[in-house]
Amino acid sequence: MKIIYLRKYKDLAEKLGSFFGVKIEEFNDSRAVYLEEVLFLGRGLTNKSLKGLKRYKKLWEIGSKADSFDYLVRIIFNEGTVETQSRRNRPEKIVFQRDDFDCGWGMVCTLLLMLQREEVLKTDVYNRLGVNPEDGTKSENIKKLFDEENISYIEFWKSDLKDVEGVISVGGVCLVSYQAWGEPDEVEKLECGHYSIIFDIDEDYVWLIDPSYDDEEYMPGLGIGIVKRSREEFEILWVDKGVDGTVYEKWMMAVRI
Repeated sequence: MKIIYLRKYKDLAEKLGSFFGVKIEEFNDSRAVYLEEVLFLGRGLTNKSLKGLKRYKKLWEIGSKADSFDYLVRIIFNEGTVETQSRRNRPEKIVFQRDDFDCGWGMVCTLLLMLQREEVLKTDVYNRLGVNPEDGTKSENIKKLFDEENISYIEFWKSDLKDVEGVISVGGVCLVSYQAWGEPDEVEKLECGHYSIIFDIDEDYVWLIDPSYDDEEYMPGLGIGIVKRSREEFEILWVDKGVDGTVYEKWMMAVRI
């Protein structure tokens, strides 16, 4: 593990580096490639390094005000015991997508409701996210909105379900992008990307909030918009591709509710 930080996060980097006995390094070269797991402190550093993504074992990025030491220790380094409570963060209201390309907008709005940030919804979130038929909703625009509204988050690349369990264990949820449906050849080409929110996980299933509306696919007793996938199935489908060709391999954004 190596910690790469922007200068304003130096104190946090030193604290984390000292606690875990790992090296820290100020970021000064956008072409740098690291062959170990990397924690980036400062928004945008992962995106500057994505061309070498396959040469990273795992990446995390700390955004906005997600600077609680205990929070980072438990989620990023999976410290502590996972004590999953059934349907921990089941939403009271889900914002469903309007079109087949704005699932990201629906999930961001649902997250804002779960965070009790209704006032942000009055600021034309749709346009702030730059939603359009070609791009859908870019993750960069989601991070930009969260930073502007001081919403703490941690972005994960090449994560795993253990990371999800770590987030759930501290009362968080995970915004993910995965292949939700489609024929096998479409899934293989990563043409079925879809945003959802993982709000719970157990030994057998990953539980998701889904912004698409389907009368035939819902969980009795939990309502439309709640679906589940087996852990094995979700692990396979947990990948997406942006219009620029960037592959989002086991990508997620963690937000504490």
